[in-house]
Amino acid sequence: MSLLEILPSLEGRISELLDRHKAAAASIDWSYYDYLPLDAYHAREDSPPLSDKVYAAVELALLTEANLPWYTATLHTGLSGSPAPLQEFVHTWTSEEDQHSLLLETYLLLTNNGDHKSRLKIRKAVLLGGWDHGLDGPVAAMAYTAVQELATRAFYSCTAEACEGEAPDLARALHRIAKDETLHMTFYRDVVKAHLEVNPDYIEPIAQVLLDFQMPGRVLPDYRERADYIAQAGIFGPEQFYRQVVVVLWSYWGLDEVMSQMSPERRAGLRLDKYRSAMLKLMDRYARRSANHTASSAANN
Repeated sequence: MSLLEILPSLEGRISELLDRHKAAAASIDWSYYDYLPLDAYHAREDSPPLSDKVYAAVELALLTEANLPWYTATLHTGLSGSPAPLQEFVHTWTSEEDQHSLLLETYLLLTNNGDHKSRLKIRKAVLLGGWDHGLDGPVAAMAYTAVQELATRAFYSCTAEACEGEAPDLARALHRIAKDETLHMTFYRDVVKAHLEVNPDYIEPIAQVLLDFQMPGRVLPDYRERADYIAQAGIFGPEQFYRQVVVVLWSYWGLDEVMSQMSPERRAGLRLDKYRSAMLKLMDRYARRSANHTASSAANN
């Protein structure tokens, strides 16, 4: 069996993970209407707009979430032939993710934040461009989605913290979306963990995912500029990604333990040690830039 394929022998375990997810999701069923500031709609002229940094983060999240049809298509195609519970989860995941962009878009409309026509134009361009994770095999897709879902969860949580003071309704909505991302990440994370427990050699496709990881929002033509601005504003950047995503999954998957059992040559071939060092350097560099950005903003106020 190729390390790129899902193990058929794990169908029972994956089915258990699917049942666990369904039970958890059913206990916290929600509607995005519950998180809309409907009162603000009637007095939106008196409502202060979101700060530039918070709006930038919310718009980036919205434009990323809007590409859900392509994420579903890519996962559905890539998991063809995989155990049935895994394919069913993609349908479940899609139905639960669908509310995210609706909530964010409607919130911005009701509170009259941003340029609605420009945002719609960009949204259409994102969907026109499509998306493909470009990974080899279902196991890599599971690892990628685990990283992506945890990164998205961290992004929403950090953005919620950034807007608690200026927009508590929005913060509440972002925390609600983050709960969905946590549930989804848990499923994908544990599918990957189950494969590592059967065969530690699955670390190879997992390592490649970590080395090459890019957020799905990268399809935006100005994604790098948007991401840099949000990072410098101190909301979410390499520091948060490393501490709240890489470190968490690295520990949960036991990658250090798996690598300790490898020969030095094979461990070097994975390049994960170099990746961790590079991430720490990048994290420090962005932390300094964020500090300078904060000091400059304070001096200008």
